[in-house]
Formats: sequence, structure tokens, C-alpha cells
Amino acid sequence: GRLPLGPTPLAAAWAGIVLGSLPLYALGLGVALRLGRNAAIGAGAAGVLLAFFSVGGLAHGLMTGELTGALATPLSWVPLAWPARLGSLGVEAFIDAARAAGPLLTTALAGLVLTLAADAVLLAWFCRFEDGRADA
Repeated sequence: GRLPLGPTPLAAAWAGIVLGSLPLYALGLGVALRLGRNAAIGAGAAGVLLAFFSVGGLAHGLMTGELTGALATPLSWVPLAWPARLGSLGVEAFIDAARAAGPLLTTALAGLVLTLAADAVLLAWFCRFEDGRADA
């Protein structure tokens, strides 16, 4: 059949899932290399449950009318929940743009601040180790 919202929300949801998953792949690779594959599998299983509960459960937005991806909860800041939230935001922003605009802006600004802070910490940490090397 025909897509009710068109291809743009589908592309936005796909992009949100991909961008939210990239840090998880890096984290999972690090866990697997450091602690083994069983630890990585366990962390992935816990991440699936966390992502499920971060958006309120199965069909929560359909039953309550809430924008589950834009809903700011303590679980929403955990990286394991990012693909589920960002994927749902792509569709929710097109379904109800007026209600999604405020939470989207708040979440985007908070995410930008956290990203810049994390980048500064990582840059300082990398410079601490790289300053003493002659081949850097």
C-alpha cells in the first residue's frame, strides 16, 4: 500500500536509528574486545529492554497520544535508548509538528551541550596521552 506520511518521515526515522546506533556499535565493539563476546551480548540484551522502556513500551504513543520519542525521561539520556527514541522522533515530528517542536528543540540543545562537553573532555584526555609521544 501507500505510505500515509510519505517517504520523508521514513527517511528521518531511518536516519535517527542509524545515527543513534553508531555510538552503540563502537561501545559494543569496545565491550567485546575488552570483556568478551558474552558481556557484549548481555549488554545488548539489557540495551534492548532499556530502549523498550525508554519510549514507554509497546504502542505507548498510539494508545496515549503522547510523543514518546520527545518525552524527556531519565532513560532518554542513556545511549542504549537513543536509536529507539531518535527513530520515533522522525515519524512523530511529521505526525504532530506543533507538539513535537518544543521537546525537539529542548532535546537538541541539551544533546548539543552534552556532545560539546564530551568532546572537550575527550580532547583533553587524548592530548594528555599524545603530548609525550614523539611520533604523534
